Amino acid sequence: MLAIVCLLAAMTFVGMSVDLGMITVTKTRMQSAADSAALAAAQEIVVGIRNAGQQGTTDIAAVQAIAAAAARTMAENVAAMNGFYLDPETDVTLGRRVLGSDGVSYTEVWNEPPYNMVKVEIRKTNDDASQPDAKLPLIFAGAAGNRTQSVTADAVAFIESRDIVATLDYSGSMAFDSLLMAATVSRLTKPTVESGLDDIWQALVDSEATFSDDPDTLKFPSTGFGGINSAAGVTNNSSNADTVLEDLGLYTPAENYWDSWSYSGSGDYHYTSSKVGGYYWRKYDSGTLKRRSSTYDSWSTVADTTYPYYEPSTPEEYVPFPQEGRSTSTGDLLGKPNATTSKSLWKGYINYVIGDSDLNGQGYRKKYGYRTLMNYLVDMRKSNSQSEDLWRAPIYPHHALKEGVSTLADFLNNLGYGDHLGLVTYATTARIETGLNDDGVEDTVDLGDEYLTENVTGIDTIQRHRQPGHYDSSTGIGYGLERAKELLDDQGRYGAQKAILLMTDGQSNQYPSGYGSSSLPSGWNWNDITDFDGDGTADFVIDSNYSGGGNGDGNWRAALHSFVKAKEAVDAGYIIHAISLGDGADTSLMSAIAELSGGEYVHIASGTSTEDMESSLRAAFSVLAGQVPPARLIMEED
Repeated sequence: MLAIVCLLAAMTFVGMSVDLGMITVTKTRMQSAADSAALAAAQEIVVGIRNAGQQGTTDIAAVQAIAAAAARTMAENVAAMNGFYLDPETDVTLGRRVLGSDGVSYTEVWNEPPYNMVKVEIRKTNDDASQPDAKLPLIFAGAAGNRTQSVTADAVAFIESRDIVATLDYSGSMAFDSLLMAATVSRLTKPTVESGLDDIWQALVDSEATFSDDPDTLKFPSTGFGGINSAAGVTNNSSNADTVLEDLGLYTPAENYWDSWSYSGSGDYHYTSSKVGGYYWRKYDSGTLKRRSSTYDSWSTVADTTYPYYEPSTPEEYVPFPQEGRSTSTGDLLGKPNATTSKSLWKGYINYVIGDSDLNGQGYRKKYGYRTLMNYLVDMRKSNSQSEDLWRAPIYPHHALKEGVSTLADFLNNLGYGDHLGLVTYATTARIETGLNDDGVEDTVDLGDEYLTENVTGIDTIQRHRQPGHYDSSTGIGYGLERAKELLDDQGRYGAQKAILLMTDGQSNQYPSGYGSSSLPSGWNWNDITDFDGDGTADFVIDSNYSGGGNGDGNWRAALHSFVKAKEAVDAGYIIHAISLGDGADTSLMSAIAELSGGEYVHIASGTSTEDMESSLRAAFSVLAGQVPPARLIMEED
């Protein structure tokens, strides 16, 4: 009897173990299937967003609707491939998961777009054994009266938020397509460049900008400035700037009737050496007129009008130069230029039109009009401290860059995935843009102390108020990357994918003093770092033989500095997406930087029109805006 009891107990234990094993195995398989289905479903949304970026689609809501349907179908298919059934309408739930500013907490909302989160539930809970989601049948548990077991598994996958720092080239070359330069004219044609200069003039006229201390005076009146009253301009063949200045009606010196008199040696009055109207006359510098009838009489003070041939003096007249400039220390506008300042600034323009070789080559030597004036401002007075209103004008290729960044900002706004955006601008130096509060500019942006921000519209507003050569004019790519890494280090969120979006139209030519091969970090090995194809040999090396990809000046020290700063960013875990623009860009450096981090690289060749360039740059920013991270599962620690 004892043996029988022990045998029954053993059989019961074995039966329970077998059934428990079946439940465990099934649960494990279901969980694996749910994980796979959730990831695959979320990846359908990733693909939809990336395709939207590739195609330049702006209707993110429509993209989301299509991607949501594809996600449900994909979840159903993946579950089926793993041997399980799910109802795509009830067992697949879509929602939104947004990372908070603290980089740790999340806000989750289900059944509301924009979708970046998918929950998949696989159930075996149906009492009807004939259904694909029927409960799991057991082998031995039937002896206890329970022949089936409900088993469920669920998984959630989502697309991470991103912290993106747009690191943009604001060097002087970002204005070259708006200048009457031989290379630009050869590529775009002279009429195209002329039309672009006309557009700059018209934009400034349309802005109705006035002087900060004289709101009644337009800086750019539609009627022009004296003799500067047409686009093509009026020709004045004089090579004397003062003569041209007066001929154009930009400056008329004061005419003092008394200046025609002889001047006393003592230097305090003008006088007549013979009688006029029966009197001798003296006109003192103080403004007093005196007369006497003979050398023995006393001098009597009289009114100016008593002089027989009196004519009133005329004051000097001038046309104010149309830009007032800013204080380099405070950024405050300087006010409408006075006669002396305006005369000097106009003469700078006149001498430019007389002597500039590019204008001479294009037939604009000594032609004074809107086109040569715009060419002068964009070429010689491009910084915001000199020309405070050029940001209002479509100066290329910088204006195309503006439109591209606006596309990026619009895409991120419409996407609604909680992405943050920051802005680093670089030229000779680099800076993190922290807000907009420029004297004389109506728009303001206050980012507080969050320069990597969800306020992508504010970032867009800041960049639209910048101009090529805004701060300075050279190209320091390495310094831009350094500032971008600094911003991500300081303000990047723990749970976000961190990326740098690097753009340039040229060659880096700025680097720390003494920088060279000896400046490379310890242990630097080109074969290890740039063996992109895995053959054991470096695919990219920068040394004294570096030619900048065959373009430009091949400043190898500046290129080396840029690549090292890119490597530092990659070592910190940051992806770098790169855009190069124009035939003068260092494509070798930019493509290597992108490949180093696994980022995307887009090169836009010099186009045949500014419209083509603008369209291409918009498309490039749209593509990179759509590079959302691959989907990942939410684990318990998340």
